[in-house]
Amino acid sequence: MRGVSRSRFLVAAGVVLIMVASLLTAGCTSPTFGPDTPYQPPEIVVQYSRTGGIAAFDDKLVIFDNGQAVYSRRQVAGEFTLPPDELRELRALLIAADFPSLDPSYEAPAPGADYFQYTITYEGIAIATETEGIPDVLVPVLTRLDELLGVHAPLS
Repeated sequence: MRGVSRSRFLVAAGVVLIMVASLLTAGCTSPTFGPDTPYQPPEIVVQYSRTGGIAAFDDKLVIFDNGQAVYSRRQVAGEFTLPPDELRELRALLIAADFPSLDPSYEAPAPGADYFQYTITYEGIAIATETEGIPDVLVPVLTRLDELLGVHAPLS
């Protein structure tokens, strides 16, 4: 991942793990279960990170299979719930991107000081890319994830 230091990536991964742990322990996604029904925590559908750009973005988003989503953007963190139809649409975009066929990293052909760096993890497969290096099959996925952040987690 040229342009993104290993330590910065590890910090971002730590933030996502803390967000996931907070959601799972908050009880907001835990329905009441009887003694005969074991609790099954929600599974992660997608993890998304966008950093860089001229405005120095630092966005993280995790979406779970029950529609719950947690995010952090600069100094703001929160959660929202995707309606079932929007979750289905997102899953369809992720499936269409065919993650198993993608390389783990796509760099821009030339360096750029204001490029975004993206990391998307779906079904255990992490793809790192940056502005001008994004493969065509990931464009709809990135566009949708950016839209979800803009609608549900605006900066202002």
